[in-house]
Amino acid sequence: MVRWVLESGQRTLFDPGFGMGALFDPVADDPGMVFAGSEKDSKILDFWTGEAGGRKVEIEHEDYLLSWGKSHANIVCNPSYMRFQKFIGRDSVFKAFVDNLGLRLSGYTNTASAFLLKSLSELNGSGRLAYIMPLEFLNTGYGIIVKKRLIESGHLVSIINLKCEKDIFPDAITSVGIILYDACRQYSHVDFHIADSISSLKNILECQPTTRVALDRLNPESKWLSYFQKNTFDINHRMAVPLNYYGHFSRGIATGANEFFVLKPSRAETLGINGPEVVPCITKSSQIRQPVFGRADYDDLVRNDAPVLLFCVSKTHSKHAADYIRSGEQRGYNTRFLTKNRNPWYKTERRAPAPLLLGVFSRGGYKIIRNRSEVLNLTCFHGFQPNIIGMAYLDRLFLYLASAPGRDVVSLCVRRYGDALDKFEPNDLNQALVPGQQVFDELSNREVAKAVRCAERTGKTPGWIDTFFEQLMIPNDH
Repeated sequence: MVRWVLESGQRTLFDPGFGMGALFDPVADDPGMVFAGSEKDSKILDFWTGEAGGRKVEIEHEDYLLSWGKSHANIVCNPSYMRFQKFIGRDSVFKAFVDNLGLRLSGYTNTASAFLLKSLSELNGSGRLAYIMPLEFLNTGYGIIVKKRLIESGHLVSIINLKCEKDIFPDAITSVGIILYDACRQYSHVDFHIADSISSLKNILECQPTTRVALDRLNPESKWLSYFQKNTFDINHRMAVPLNYYGHFSRGIATGANEFFVLKPSRAETLGINGPEVVPCITKSSQIRQPVFGRADYDDLVRNDAPVLLFCVSKTHSKHAADYIRSGEQRGYNTRFLTKNRNPWYKTERRAPAPLLLGVFSRGGYKIIRNRSEVLNLTCFHGFQPNIIGMAYLDRLFLYLASAPGRDVVSLCVRRYGDALDKFEPNDLNQALVPGQQVFDELSNREVAKAVRCAERTGKTPGWIDTFFEQLMIPNDH
């Protein structure tokens, strides 16, 4: 990163998140280099001062996100990563961005994205910027404003996906990449590279990119993580509609204390709690192994004494339930983050059984379930509630979501984290593109029933279903 930035010819570097000076090390012995930075942690600054050994570097003791009015030629940074929901000073930062840039940041923005936006505004046009970033912003709603800023003047050179992030950041919980931005020149395209090893970074810009996208085809509202796939495609929008045309996904029931609320049948019997005070519920993703889940499958779980009952009572309940609630209070379950904000604390969220379930986390492909059991689900799955139109297309939606083309299209909405972990958020899923009614209506009810039976019997959709849904995808070499 430092080497690439200095190819601008400017002999200055600024690091907005100096930390322990890792990005200063490559130029520490260069007498002609002017290096400056920001760091708000006084303990780190004190340590650095002791370790600097007289090396020339100017570090301001300041909060970078609240320090405005400066400009720089070259900027290089590995910014702090924290979601703004957990950031104590976020209100002051939000106000500073409105006052100085006229930008209203989403509450879901992370600090790294805020660092990047601010640094882009501080480039003086004579140098370059290189940033290490969590790449989740490429597929999120809050990332739209970041992507728009990156491409609005044609200076974005490349985004590098570090598939070797665990070699560099062993504790990383999100996918990591490098943003290269050249304020000196304008570019007609953006290269998307994948770095499989640390050593490959040295000459990566000289290699063929995974995808090269013309600048005028980069849409900030699109999901850019797809550009790291070797075989990319466009979608035939005339055939597609957002998933929320048929209904919506929402997260499963969050109890706040599964140890208390989730019971095995034997445990419920011992406690004397039964009837409407414990309801059938899928509590772990591993409890469903086949794509079609029926009542008989749930009954098998009950016979095996799996934890598939949800304690579900209101203010009016039996003596046995009251005794159990008191035991929960003695163990402090009523003081958990979620439970202490409920009244009463033991009242769980109300949900209707969802006929389609989609796994929240996955590696190598999401889990989609046609739920015919009328059983509830916890947060291991998002549940789809159809509207009036969607009621008639549930099996067709299931087949599409389970098909190879459907998985490719829907996965454009996934958020990729470290260690190849994928996560879906309900709002992202609801914007995923699916076939319109006209496409679905080409499938007869008999064909649909036959394909669902095949999925139930074999665990996957028949090949002709994949072929049918491929009409939504247009091969695109970019």
